[in-house]
Amino acid sequence: MRKIILLSIIIGLISCSQREAKTPGRPIVAVSILPQKYLVASIADTLADVITMVPPGASPATWEATPAQMKQLSHASLYFRIGHIGFENAWMDKMIELNNSMRVIDLSEELELLAIDVKHGDHSHKGTDPHTWMSPARMEQMARKVFYELKTLFPGHTDQLRRNYEKLILEIRETAAHVDKLLSVHGGKAFLIFHPSLGYLADDYYLEQISIEYEGKEPSAAHMKDIIGKAKNRGIKVIFIQEEFDKRNATMVAEEIGGTVVQINPLSENWAREMKAISSQLNKALK
Repeated sequence: MRKIILLSIIIGLISCSQREAKTPGRPIVAVSILPQKYLVASIADTLADVITMVPPGASPATWEATPAQMKQLSHASLYFRIGHIGFENAWMDKMIELNNSMRVIDLSEELELLAIDVKHGDHSHKGTDPHTWMSPARMEQMARKVFYELKTLFPGHTDQLRRNYEKLILEIRETAAHVDKLLSVHGGKAFLIFHPSLGYLADDYYLEQISIEYEGKEPSAAHMKDIIGKAKNRGIKVIFIQEEFDKRNATMVAEEIGGTVVQINPLSENWAREMKAISSQLNKALK
């Protein structure tokens, strides 16, 4: 019922905005999360207005679009979805219904994807890990796809887009080299994290990601006990957590293992800086 009411409000807002007949500005390109904005804005530069649906500090698993966001989205020419996040699963059909001329591109297509365990009610199944942007190699693949789609949207600006794209690729590869230097020596080691957001980074460097959150849910007492045992056996003293999650369970585990909690921000718009920061923190934790 709440979503039906929200949809009615959105349609009303859109109808009003269309009656106002405002002069259109630059084309709007929409993305789901901030690391995608880093890609799109780096390549498009001044050619497009880039809007991000999931704001800083919000969870892509649970965020609900606002009427103001949906009003903006009704004018978007292109939408880059990251693929396999709760926000997109819940809202993509509604967004397309409101703007069926908007081209939707899934950046997870053609990537090598990882499976995760997901719990629904009384059963579990294999889902897809959505955190593809935490792998520099996959980020480069996504940048290539964004470049191709922006060339189609702005056919008269290919040279400008190519220059921006090549500059972005250099930054991604420089970041990858920084990460590689820090993490390539730690193959086979394990780290502890609240929400399993570093699976692709772990996969790239043969690391084991141990998650406190279990099957997308708060951990049970039995799982907490198991996690504490694994951490003690592996000598793990650092627990990573994102800013949008409650720290209580992570702090409880840290107290049991005599460790510390370190906050990271995989959803940062400044992807290159955050990847370097995370790899530096991981390097310290794995030594």
